Amino acid sequence: VYVRQQVPAQISSSGINAVLVAPQLAVNAADSSAGKLWQPGAFARFLGEAAQHLAKVHGDPRSVRSFAGMPVVIVAYSGGYMATAWSVHHGGIARRLRGVVLFDALYGELDTFADWITTQKSAFFVSSYAAPTLARNLQLQKILAEREIAFTTELEPRLQPGSIAFLPGSKDAAHKDFLTHAWVDEPLRDLLTRLKGYARDPRAR
Repeated sequence: VYVRQQVPAQISSSGINAVLVAPQLAVNAADSSAGKLWQPGAFARFLGEAAQHLAKVHGDPRSVRSFAGMPVVIVAYSGGYMATAWSVHHGGIARRLRGVVLFDALYGELDTFADWITTQKSAFFVSSYAAPTLARNLQLQKILAEREIAFTTELEPRLQPGSIAFLPGSKDAAHKDFLTHAWVDEPLRDLLTRLKGYARDPRAR
C-alpha cells in the first residue's frame, strides 16, 4: 500500500481532505476472505475503532465525533472485492458510504454489487479493469443494462452521486501495477481529484 502502490502519496498529491484507513485482512492468503467483515455491521464497528485511533493520531480526543461521521469511499484492489461486497451489503454505514472504487477487483459478487448500485442513488461506483476482470466487468454491465441502469465507460470531470463508470486500463496496464498505472498513471490521484466538495484547505498543515 505504501511503497509499491503509492496510495498515501497519491492521496496527498490529490489535494483532497481525507484520511486513509487500510484494514489488514489475511496475510498472503490464497483466497479473498473478508474476515470479520462477513458479519452484519462489522464494517461500521471497524470504522468506529478507526475513529478512536485517528483521534489519538490527530492529538485531540474530542475529534472522535468528527472522524466517526466522515463520509466514506471504499477503494479495493484485486481480492479486496470480497470484503468490499460484504461491507456494502450489510456493513452498517448506510449513507456515509459515498462511493466504491474497484481496481481490477471485480472477480465475483456481481449480484451484490448490482443490487447495491440499483438501490443506492447517493453514491458513485467506478470499476477499472485489466484482462483478469474484463469478463466480469462486461457481465456486470449486462446486468445493469437489463435493469435499465445507465453507466458510462469514461470518468466524468466531477464524480456525482449516482455516477457509474467502467474504465478499461491502458493496453499495457498489468494487474500487479494497476494502482500506479491503469487508465492513467497515478489513477487513484486522478479519481480523487474528481470528487467535489472535499478539497483540502491550502492554509492547513
